[in-house]
Amino acid sequence: MKQVHFIGIGGYSMSGLALLLHGQGRRVTGSDMKRSSRTERLEAAGIPVYYEHRPEWIQGQDLVVYNTDVSPDNPERREALHQGIRLAHRSEILAEALLPYQAITVSGTHGKTTTTTMIGTILQHQGLDPTVLVGGEVSQFNGNLLVGHGAYAVAEADESDGTFLRYQPLVAVATNVEAEHLDHYGGRFERLVAAFDEYLAKVPTDGLAVIGIDNAILRQIGEHLSVPMVGYGLDDNAMVRARDIKTSQTGTTFRLEVKGQTLGPAELRVPGIHNVVNALGALTAAHHVGVAWLDGVESMRQFKNAERRFQVLFDGPSRVVDDYAHHPTEIQSTLRAARQVTSGRVIALFQPQRYVRTKNLWNQFVDSFGEADELYLTDIYAPPGEPTIPGVTGAALAQAVADRQGKDVYFYPDMMGAVEPILFDIRPGDTFITMGAGNVYQVAQIIADQLRSR
Repeated sequence: MKQVHFIGIGGYSMSGLALLLHGQGRRVTGSDMKRSSRTERLEAAGIPVYYEHRPEWIQGQDLVVYNTDVSPDNPERREALHQGIRLAHRSEILAEALLPYQAITVSGTHGKTTTTTMIGTILQHQGLDPTVLVGGEVSQFNGNLLVGHGAYAVAEADESDGTFLRYQPLVAVATNVEAEHLDHYGGRFERLVAAFDEYLAKVPTDGLAVIGIDNAILRQIGEHLSVPMVGYGLDDNAMVRARDIKTSQTGTTFRLEVKGQTLGPAELRVPGIHNVVNALGALTAAHHVGVAWLDGVESMRQFKNAERRFQVLFDGPSRVVDDYAHHPTEIQSTLRAARQVTSGRVIALFQPQRYVRTKNLWNQFVDSFGEADELYLTDIYAPPGEPTIPGVTGAALAQAVADRQGKDVYFYPDMMGAVEPILFDIRPGDTFITMGAGNVYQVAQIIADQLRSR
C-alpha cells in the first residue's frame, strides 16, 4: 500500500486518515469538490488535492479509499473497480492504521467528538504522546489529527454506517444509543442496539468497555456483557459519577466519585452537564491506560471544545455561540447549556439536516426547543441527491413547534434572511446560538462580526 488515493479527501475523517498515512510514508493524493481549511492543510503537508472527480486521478494507485457518502457511480470509484485496484471504505483502512497502536475508540449517538478530544487531551497532557483522530477541528491539536509516537491511538468509531464494528479496541467507549441512522439498519432500532452490543463485546480481557449508563439501552447492554466494564454517568449505579455539579458563565465544577468514594473536585472550562458526563467517560478511559484519576482531572483543565461544539464566536455585552447540535437530544443539551451561562434570553436559529432524519424524529424535534426564548428556523439542509419527502419542510416544522409550544417561531427559508431580524432582536445579556450540521454557522459568524464592529 504505497500509493493511496482518497475520494472526498476534504472530509473530517478522511483528511485526518490521509494525513496519518502520509506521515507513515505513503504517497497520498485525493479529490474533492471544493476547497476548505482541511484541503489547504493537506496541500501544505505536500498532499496533492484535485478539485473535481475524474477517473484519471487514480492511475497508478495501489489503493482507493472512499467514505459512505461517496456514490457507487462516482467516476473514480467506478474506474478503480474497472482497473482492479483495491477499493476500501475509510473505516477498513483506519482499522488497519490503528493496528500498531493500543486503540481507544469512542462511539455513540452524541458526544463522540467531544469525548475523543477529552481523552486525547488527557493523554497528551500526561506525556503519553497519543495519536488522535477527531471528527472536528481542535485548536490544541492544530486540526483534526494529532500525530504522536506513543503506544495509544484515540479515534471516533462511527455507528451511523456500522463501520465501528471493524475496529479492535483495547478500550471501547459508548456514550449513548438513540434511534438515529436507522436507514442503515433497515429501519430497525433493535439492529442498531445489537451492533453496539457487538462493538462493546469485542473488548479483550485486558481491555475495558466504558459505558454511559445514564442511557437505558447501554445500561441494559452492560447487564449481560461478559467483558470488563465500567459504567459512568449521573445515575446512582454508575461506578464513576459526578456529584454537586455547579455551572457558571466560565464553566462547570463537580466532585468526582469513583466506587462511592469522593476523590476530589473537578473543573471544566466549558458549559453543560452533558460535558460533565463526557468528561466522566474520558477520565474512565484514560484511567484504564494508566492515568491516575486526579491527574486526569488536572489535565481536563486544559480541555477546549472542538470547533462547532458550543464554540463562542463573540463574548461582549451579548454572546454568540455556534454548535453542531442536529439531533433532538443534542439540541436540548445545547440549549440547556446556553441557559446556564446567560443572564438574558436564549435566542436560537436551527437548521434541520436531512429530510429522513427530520421525518423520523419529527415529534422529538417539536419538543426540543423549550429552553429557547426566541426561536428561528430555516429550511432543511440536505446532502446532494437526497430526495425530498412530502410534508417534511422547515416551514412545517416551524409551525409544528409553534403549535406545540404556544409561542412564535420565525421561519426564514433562506437563513441569511434571518440575519437582520436577529441583530435587531439581540439585547445585552442575551445568548444567540446557531445549531445544525449544515452551513448555519455562517449566520453566527456574520452576527458575531456585526456585533464586534459596533
